[in-house]
Amino acid sequence: MKQLSDYKSWLKNIIENNQEDEYLEFVWEIMESPFMEYHYELMRDPEMDDDFRRNLRFRFDEHGEEGAAFLLAKLEKNEDPEFHAAILFILGKTKGKQKEKTLEYARKFVKKQDPLLRENAFIVLGWIGQMKDLSILKKGLSEDEHPKCRAWSASSYMQMWFRNENSHLRVKAFEAYKTALPNEKDYFVLSVILSSIRVMGKTKLGISQTALDAMDREKIDTIIPKALKFLEKALNNN
Repeated sequence: MKQLSDYKSWLKNIIENNQEDEYLEFVWEIMESPFMEYHYELMRDPEMDDDFRRNLRFRFDEHGEEGAAFLLAKLEKNEDPEFHAAILFILGKTKGKQKEKTLEYARKFVKKQDPLLRENAFIVLGWIGQMKDLSILKKGLSEDEHPKCRAWSASSYMQMWFRNENSHLRVKAFEAYKTALPNEKDYFVLSVILSSIRVMGKTKLGISQTALDAMDREKIDTIIPKALKFLEKALNNN
């Protein structure tokens, strides 16, 4: 079994010799090691390669409950506040015994000034949120000044629906979409709303997912009235 010094020497060799193909192998080993504090330090190190740091963040949840407790302690002690958005994202993926505490932070962070904190909070609510969090998503979709926050609020209804195809949840989502669509001007947000309607409503709406992903303005503008009619009909049938 490798010691911490072995990992440090290995990484130094990777960097000094530009052995980029070994970065992923390093990530796969460090995520299964007991050295999660070193793993965490590397994720935060701005001197590290961006893709390497991203892969380290994506795999930190492999440390399981111990890793989740380590990250929650960072939030509870207000340590590394500039990294709290990433910490919350990782905790949302872990979905273990710390789920309730993670939810508490997600609900708290949607009120923060930092838009990245709010973005990740809305995403995490989609992953592990409860029915009582629907009002938070509605407010995020209708009131948040940051387009990505509105988009992730819209998407999180769908993420919650993936976990539980609940008719009440779909009604609440459709009500929120119906309110937001006529007023929304950002085409990324519009594409996410329309994509969510297609999935939750099990309808193509007369527009392809490719057009939505490309944020085709002409096609999106054309389909909004049809989407509003679809929502109204779906809500009247409930």
